Amino acid sequence: MTRYFILAVMAACGAVSARGGPIVVNLATAQSFGILGGTVSNTGTSVVNGNVGVINGSGTITGFNPTGTTTNGSVIAPGSTASNNAYTDFVSAFQTAQGLGSTQSYADLTVNRAFTGNNVYTFVLTNISTVSGITVTFDAQNDPNEVFLLRTDGDLTVNGALTFVLANQARADHIYWIVGKAATISVSSSGPILFDGNILAGTSFTMSAAAGGSGVLTGTVNGCVFAETANTLAGTTNVGGCANANTIVDTGTPEPGSLGLVGLGCLLVGWRMRRARAS
Repeated sequence: MTRYFILAVMAACGAVSARGGPIVVNLATAQSFGILGGTVSNTGTSVVNGNVGVINGSGTITGFNPTGTTTNGSVIAPGSTASNNAYTDFVSAFQTAQGLGSTQSYADLTVNRAFTGNNVYTFVLTNISTVSGITVTFDAQNDPNEVFLLRTDGDLTVNGALTFVLANQARADHIYWIVGKAATISVSSSGPILFDGNILAGTSFTMSAAAGGSGVLTGTVNGCVFAETANTLAGTTNVGGCANANTIVDTGTPEPGSLGLVGLGCLLVGWRMRRARAS
């Protein structure tokens, strides 16, 4: 029995040594921004929770104060130190997220999909387009700290309303959409859309409006929206902003209590093996 126990603990020790620490992407100063990019344009009565900013003095912000408004933040002057630093932190976080190892993959988003927390999901197709009416479920497994990272190398186009299900304490601000190029939410005739998660795009972000004029509610993004080139909001787009956005994903790190017990077991096994050799 003792021999089998030692073998089991040795296997656990090997598993611990093979696992790295948490994989972290830090948004740093970008957390205070609801929308950030090369340019920001708004054509309706949009509301952004957090700051609005662009990189360097050549970036432009149009359609705010009084048309678009901010809450818990302000429109930061182009080229300010705060905006430049935030943009640098965003790009760093985006590049780090792109480099994370994929833990699971799906072909596309044309059928109902379910995601579990603390995973990096990569879509096989370069450009992803959704269809109206599908359901995407995020399961945090009763841990509100679990995070979801969904990544595509090319464009993400959301065609019409999706149904988001946040199960077992999943949180919208812990969902990250890492889009290699352009992210577009096209409301079309489906009416207002609710989109959960933070969007980090390599080129542009566009939120289109439903028919009926610039005052028509386009939808709500429960998260922050960052794009390296241009951000465009139409109609009434509500951007919820970042929250608790320091850690994007922690894949497979054992709980501290379990890790400590396994480590103690490793020490005891090593001590016992040394004694056996000495005798």
